[in-house]
Amino acid sequence: MINVWINKNSNDFNQNNVTEEQFLLFQLLDKKNKSNVKTDMEQLWRRFGLENLPSINEDFLIIASSIFCADKRIPRKIFSDNWSRTIKLFIPVLELEKWNSVKDKLQETIGFLSGDEWKFEFRKTNSRFRGDKRNTKNIISPEKYDSVSLFSGGLDSFCGALTLSEKEKNTCYVGFREYSLLTNRQKELFSAIQNSYSDLESELLLFNVNPFVPQLIGYNSIKLSVESTSRSRSLLFIAGAMAVASIIDNKTPVYIPENGFIGVNVPLTDSRAGSCSTRTTHPIFINLLNNIFRSIGIENKVSNFYWNKSKGEILEEHKENIVFVEKAHRTLSCSHPCLSRYDKKRSDQVVTPCNCGYCYPCLIRRASFNKIKKDETNYNPLYKLSREFILNHNNLQGRASDLKAVLFSLRRYIQHKDDQEYIRSLLLRQGPLTNEELDGYEKVYRQSMDELKEMINESKSGLLEYAGLKEA
Repeated sequence: MINVWINKNSNDFNQNNVTEEQFLLFQLLDKKNKSNVKTDMEQLWRRFGLENLPSINEDFLIIASSIFCADKRIPRKIFSDNWSRTIKLFIPVLELEKWNSVKDKLQETIGFLSGDEWKFEFRKTNSRFRGDKRNTKNIISPEKYDSVSLFSGGLDSFCGALTLSEKEKNTCYVGFREYSLLTNRQKELFSAIQNSYSDLESELLLFNVNPFVPQLIGYNSIKLSVESTSRSRSLLFIAGAMAVASIIDNKTPVYIPENGFIGVNVPLTDSRAGSCSTRTTHPIFINLLNNIFRSIGIENKVSNFYWNKSKGEILEEHKENIVFVEKAHRTLSCSHPCLSRYDKKRSDQVVTPCNCGYCYPCLIRRASFNKIKKDETNYNPLYKLSREFILNHNNLQGRASDLKAVLFSLRRYIQHKDDQEYIRSLLLRQGPLTNEELDGYEKVYRQSMDELKEMINESKSGLLEYAGLKEA
């Protein structure tokens, strides 16, 4: 188990009060030059002219940031199975009694999200996070907005913004600014929507949390590195969105637009049942999170209005929309849009950020565009989906690993397509669903698998034959 101490204020940390002999220390301080966590999340409330968030929302943002810091800087490979970690976090909070009352539920919820075992120890603090300043310029008014939605620059969140705009919602969009290249793309996509729906009130708020190497207390040697999976990143997105929603109104909804196929996330293979699979919009996670909010007095709720739609069905809804036509190909679905520098050295054809075209999110993207018979995305030109691609990248964690897993999943689906009980057993692997959820996700799963099969079939690449399936 790795112990992690979060220091919110320079007066908050007293090493004599720490019973653990070994721990990692993250300094999340008011004075940025003394922090090893660089963040500008205070802009989420300062843009509204406020000095502070409601205390319970500040706590949630600090908790989510603490989880993200540990998740990002403690690599899975130092644990025995190279995946599941046990991490104990010591976190300062303003509302100690409330957070202690939901500690067990929170540990379960974050464990479900990331596939790790989390333990939380909360301690009382009276220190407000960067509550020493109030903006007086460029202030936005909370009264103008009636909803909050996540905006990542991905295809689903882009379409979600179009859906909300078509419904004449005045929405404040919240995004995570992880890389400057992604930030520029987020702003480009948002500007296109804002300009097209100029009669609506809309705003894009971006924030960042970037943990540097933590201070090591009591450790003689421990090999820390950046962990690429970072499944808790989505919790940080949600915490930022909830912070903004709490400023607008305590009833303001928070939306996470994502297709239901990714949401229910049936593992492609048995080996992908754990940490490899994202669970951000899985109904179990959303329900657990909303139950925690309700228990601690947060009335804003998180929901996903795309939960019962495939990605292809979402695109069909918007394929005639002028903003979609002009900008959909500029969205980024890739799991590593800015990590193509190795490819950049090999060819001047690669311009980042880009969609690689071969990772799991990109394969779903390609299948959804194939459904509307139009895809202008510039995928990485170095790689074409084919039998040769698999043969040339055939190591376990190679570039073809996701494609091989998709082909395995397709073969499993086609073999059991008429067996409803088996299909539903796949949907229930992550946990129980209501009858309504099971009906909706079964439809989405079948539709999405058909979209993937059709995309691969129409590519005439020999991949279905490679997987032991006949091409149409």
